[in-house]
Amino acid sequence: MTDTTGSTGGTSTGGTSAGRGATATGRTVGTAVDARRAGYAFGNGFVNAVATLPGGVRVRTAGRCGGMSYSVLDHLTAGRDAPSWPPTLFAPGRVPPDGHLVADHLRARQLDSFRTASALRFLTWSVLPDADVGPLAGVRTRTRRALPRVLRALAEGRPVVLGLVVARTLVRSGDNHQVVATGFVRDPTTGAVTLTVLDPNVPRRQVTLHGTADGWRTDDGRLWRGFFAHAYRPRTPPPLPSASRRPAAAVRSGAALALVHVATGRRLVLDGGGPALRAQGTTTWTPTGPRAGRALADGAVVLLAAGGDAPAALTLDPDGLVPTATGAPPGAPDADGPTGPAVWRVVVEGGGAWREGSRVRLLHAATGALLRGAGERTGSTFTPDAQTWWTVGS
Repeated sequence: MTDTTGSTGGTSTGGTSAGRGATATGRTVGTAVDARRAGYAFGNGFVNAVATLPGGVRVRTAGRCGGMSYSVLDHLTAGRDAPSWPPTLFAPGRVPPDGHLVADHLRARQLDSFRTASALRFLTWSVLPDADVGPLAGVRTRTRRALPRVLRALAEGRPVVLGLVVARTLVRSGDNHQVVATGFVRDPTTGAVTLTVLDPNVPRRQVTLHGTADGWRTDDGRLWRGFFAHAYRPRTPPPLPSASRRPAAAVRSGAALALVHVATGRRLVLDGGGPALRAQGTTTWTPTGPRAGRALADGAVVLLAAGGDAPAALTLDPDGLVPTATGAPPGAPDADGPTGPAVWRVVVEGGGAWREGSRVRLLHAATGALLRGAGERTGSTFTPDAQTWWTVGS
C-alpha cells in the first residue's frame, strides 16, 4: 500500500490553522479540530479482535483503535463529521454491537490499518530495546528520526496516524495503540515538542503527548515507549446514519423526525411500499398525539406518520407492518385514549420526557406488540430486547 501518511484535504470541524515549517514555537501548529464532532462519542471499548499483518502474522488487538483512527481521518479528509452515537444508547454495553453499521465500518478499517508495511513495526518495535545497543537503533532513536516527518506533515495541515508502542514482547504487541496527531507546540525555551492527538480511548476531547526522558507521556499519565508515522490511505466514508446531535431536545407532537434503529444504526424508511431499515433514506416520521406542539413523554399515544406527497401512518395488522394513508386516519389518538391499528404507545427508557437522545420502544396500542428491527427488515415481537430500541436520528 502506498504510504500517504496524514494526507488530508482539511476538516469539517474548524478549518486549518497551519503554519508552514516545523520550527514554529509557542503556538499550536496544525489542523484546528473540534474533537466533539471529529471523533466518536464512545471510547474504544470493543472486544479484542485478531488481525493478520503482512506476511501472515496474526496479532490480537486491543479493540479497534486503528479502525477508529482511520475512520476519524477519513471523515476529516472528506470534510465530514464522524457520526454521533453516545455510549448510553448501547447500555449495558459501551460501543455499537457487531451488525451495527458503525461497528462494522470500524472493523473493516481496523483490518485495513494492519494491511500496511508499517504495521509490522508494531511487532518489530515491541522487541527492540529503548536505548541503542551497538549498531542497533532502539525505540527512542527511531522515534526521534520519525518526529521531523510527522511535524512537517502537521505543519502542512495534514493530520497523521501514529502507531504508539508500549509492548516489550511479541505476546503483548496487541497492547500497542493508534491515534491521530493533529498538531504540535514547540516550547520556545527548551525546544521540547508536545503533540495534540485524537485518541480513540478518550472520546470528545483532544489529548496531549509530550516527550520525556523515558518516552512519550499522554496527559492522563500513560507512558509510551515511542511512536512511528503509520501508513494511511484515505477512503471516502460510507453513508453512516447518526443519532441526534441535540440529545436534550424535546420530541413534540406534530414535529417530523428521523427514526433510527439502535442495534443496527439503520434508518426506518418506506421502501418498496413498506417499512424497512436502510443506511440511507429521506423518510421522516411525525409522531402525532392529541395536541399538536406538545412535548411527548413516556406513555404518550401517537400516530407515526411518514412524510411525503402521500403521508402514511405505520400500521400493524394481521399481515404485518404496513403504511396506511392518513387523509383522515381512523383511530387517531384523542383525549379518551388510543384506538385502532395505527396507534402506538411510546415507552421511554427510565420514564420521563421523550428527548431526541432517548432510547424508546414503540408499543402497538391495540396488540401490545413492539416494533422490532433485524438486519434490514422490520417486524414485531412481544419480547423486549436490544432489537426493539429506537432513537431519533440527525
